Amino acid sequence: MKRCWSVAAVLAGILIGYTLPVALTPSALPVSDPPATNAVPITAASVSTSTLERTERTAATTTTTTPSRQGIFLIWATGGLPKALADGLVTNFEEISVVKGDAVELSSGGRLIPLDALALNPTTHAFYDRAAELGRLEPGTVALGETSARLRGAGPGTVLNLDGIDFTVAAVVSDALIGAAEVVFVIDDPISPVSTDRYALVSSDMARQDFENLVRSLYEGPAPLRIRTEGETAWLRHGDAVLPQVFIKEALGEFSYTQVGGSTFDQDETFVETNIVTERVPLLGELRCHRLVVEMLAGAMTTLVEKGLAHLVEPAGFAGCWFPRFISPAVGVSSGLSRHAWGAAIDLNAGSNPVGSSGNQDARLIETMEGWGYTWGGDWLVPDPMHFEFATRR
Repeated sequence: MKRCWSVAAVLAGILIGYTLPVALTPSALPVSDPPATNAVPITAASVSTSTLERTERTAATTTTTTPSRQGIFLIWATGGLPKALADGLVTNFEEISVVKGDAVELSSGGRLIPLDALALNPTTHAFYDRAAELGRLEPGTVALGETSARLRGAGPGTVLNLDGIDFTVAAVVSDALIGAAEVVFVIDDPISPVSTDRYALVSSDMARQDFENLVRSLYEGPAPLRIRTEGETAWLRHGDAVLPQVFIKEALGEFSYTQVGGSTFDQDETFVETNIVTERVPLLGELRCHRLVVEMLAGAMTTLVEKGLAHLVEPAGFAGCWFPRFISPAVGVSSGLSRHAWGAAIDLNAGSNPVGSSGNQDARLIETMEGWGYTWGGDWLVPDPMHFEFATRR
């Protein structure tokens, strides 16, 4: 194995969050009992379980476990993996796979459905694909993750129109192998619509800290850089701190849209009518959210009231839940969909917790929200301390 031993430092954190106002109309919401506290996290090893089991698990737990002798490391940066860093990794390590990622659009029945897409080299990725699940992938074809295939009833031989080009499904592969992406292209396919280097997987026997020191010595910034290893994150991919989009769809529904321009779009009416509700929530008043997410939110706010912690939430600081829009390019890891588009994200105490700051959210508020199935944006690579989003249904 090739190595280089210079050292530097760069910043860290975890992902993104987003803020927006919503339209409000009245209703009433019964509050269910608080959730159990023994939910099992979604991990690469557990992803073959049933749909109901998977949606009842959390997506992102962080531990401090030490990698095995030959560990697999994840490296990603906000806005994309810089070419100089990718080249440096290729120079210093033998077992490396650089993976591209972007949002693509599936055209189906006159509708456009946004998909989370990756592109990789099956040859360099073979070290991480010991079962050769991607062995049939070649230019003009794609692989689907198992959950994505199930959502759209597709399999080998299915033809999908992606960004206006027809691709044939060559294989359906395990979600764990592809970071729970929905669709995977060949990285050097000239017609692939995926072009942005997003992350690298590296196999190394270096100690955790030595590896990080080496990688940071190759990185000139300025974007925040994330280095993970097995056991430190549920999904070895960019944006690893949140539930992958395909599981958001599985739990809360998939929608099509018509892009209007800018950062917003028109969401299909069936999804909105079926899932987006206007309810009255303790402390926050009337708001619009996903019907499942708002039940969790009402439960969390009721818990705060019952514990005498209502003062931890400033009603005027509520900055929205449902808003159909894309991730802001200024802070996002891709041009994909904001979780607000599902009505699955909540912005609390926004005035004193802006994006990019450490914020001042009380630990008891964070603990309560997490106990009701949300993940907090304050620990993300680009901190968003106002932001709480759906991580598990309980």
